[in-house]
Amino acid sequence: MIKLFRHIRKRLIGDNRFSKYLLYAIGEIILVVIGILIALQINNWNENKKNDQQEQLILSQLLAEYDSNLQQIESKISLRNDVIKSCITLLNYIHKRPQNITVDSVDYHLSRATMRPTFDPQLGVSNELINAGKLYLIGNTTLRNRISSYSSFLKELNEEELNIFRFTEEEFYAFLIDQYQIGGFTTQFLFDEELRSRFTIGKSLSDFSELKNLVPKANFKNLLNHPNFEDHITRLLGMTPYTNEQSIGVRNKTQEIIDLINSETGKNQ
Repeated sequence: MIKLFRHIRKRLIGDNRFSKYLLYAIGEIILVVIGILIALQINNWNENKKNDQQEQLILSQLLAEYDSNLQQIESKISLRNDVIKSCITLLNYIHKRPQNITVDSVDYHLSRATMRPTFDPQLGVSNELINAGKLYLIGNTTLRNRISSYSSFLKELNEEELNIFRFTEEEFYAFLIDQYQIGGFTTQFLFDEELRSRFTIGKSLSDFSELKNLVPKANFKNLLNHPNFEDHITRLLGMTPYTNEQSIGVRNKTQEIIDLINSETGKNQ
């Protein structure tokens, strides 16, 4: 083909037909430009196809990540609801003094009231995309924005969780150690298989039932009569529901990201 073009060009020049040669030259340029444009279009198509495949892989990884985060945050909300219920029960023990109060029931509710659930999200895929500057591979602008702002959205929840953790560790536990025998409620977790199953990853749970006979029973009457005990319980009741409200906001944010991911993956099915 190139030889043919050269032959035509030489013949036109030899015949001194400049106008026709000019038209030929323009036509040749146009053909070259068209060829370049076609090559670029094919290259862009291949690149877009490659990016689409990479985007779908990233979306599947993000979906697994945020599904895991959703399950975890829902678990933390459920655990904090247990904290609230046990705090209310302990307040009833203080004021109503039902006849069926036992040391085991006090220990049970103390073990739940002093739980300190914290949300530790998996963000490996999200952080890698952000740090490597690859968020552009996600075509949905709203989804990109939600992922990039997710970490900062967690700050207030993390602060509230830290406040509860510090209060429980530094103040409430110190008070209980001084005013109560804490062996019963601190080992309660080992005897509560339902609670342990919500915390642990493994399916098989060890049997610690023999420990019950090794931990002495505590006298809970002095604890219930102590005015500071009510103060500690009410402080927990003041902090925990608010922290759960923050957790619900995070859960909704997480669910929104999952819905956006599913809408993007559904386009290519």
